[in-house]
Amino acid sequence: MNKKYTIEVPIYSNPIERLIKHNQRDSINIVMYGGVPDSPLNGGRVNYGLDGLQLGNRFFLRLSKKQLDKASDLFYKTVGIANQNKLPFLIAYTNLFVSEDELNEGNLYAIRFLVESSQKYGVKNGIILNNKLLEGFVRDKYGDKLVYVSSCTKYVSPQKILSPAETMNMYLADSPKYDFLCLTPQDSRRENLIKDLLKSGNGRIIAICNSYCSDNCNSYFHYKFASDENKKSLLKTWDMNILAEAFAFILPRAFRCSAFRLPFCRVNINKIVQMQLQAGVVNFKLGRGFGADLIDQLVDMIVEFSKKNHG
Repeated sequence: MNKKYTIEVPIYSNPIERLIKHNQRDSINIVMYGGVPDSPLNGGRVNYGLDGLQLGNRFFLRLSKKQLDKASDLFYKTVGIANQNKLPFLIAYTNLFVSEDELNEGNLYAIRFLVESSQKYGVKNGIILNNKLLEGFVRDKYGDKLVYVSSCTKYVSPQKILSPAETMNMYLADSPKYDFLCLTPQDSRRENLIKDLLKSGNGRIIAICNSYCSDNCNSYFHYKFASDENKKSLLKTWDMNILAEAFAFILPRAFRCSAFRLPFCRVNINKIVQMQLQAGVVNFKLGRGFGADLIDQLVDMIVEFSKKNHG
């Protein structure tokens, strides 16, 4: 990540050829990220979404062993192609709840793969973390062979919606511990908070530029739901169980969650990105979900801003 600007992009959200082309620009580094198919360590997004991967022979949400093998093969193939073309990859192992027995070779193989791929292709891959148990294990085993990113899912509380002052204190406390800190979707829209963080000397913050989570939403419960759901293997769960759990979570929130309006009102990142650029942000993230495919628009805005302000 040695260029002026970096952009984190979800795996499968854009054609990899397009990302490679953008990565060849002098001022922009593209970084891919995503979860490992059906891993109980994934968080932030439910496993049955497969980070947007479309399997031609998949009829609903559950996976067969053959389908999971295909998804896994495509995941590692995509990461390999990215690394060959100098695009680093970050695994989003952000599950809130990790147990000792989950720290096994099967679940942790993807991290070893990233480290070996880094050494093979000369890029530095990394991991997005939330859980302290998992983080301690990974740091002890791999040390500085990885980039460590603090997940936006850390800066929430089940007790209440945290104020900007409270999340600011949490960012400042975490700053010495991580290579990068990802702001919450809400804080990614708060110009004064961003400026204050940058004034504190922390230029390693990542702002989400397709932020649409409302200020009156306690995102903790979304992350908890995804973390709980991801403990259930897609090989063993049933579609009706998945749907029942999803509806039980969604229905009480349907009229309060801004995400439910977005299928009818396309995400517009212009206003947010212009503010972030003016505030001094250089590390951007297209979050998984609505607007994840807006890489061309984001790159154009960054390039135009850079020309106007840096010659």
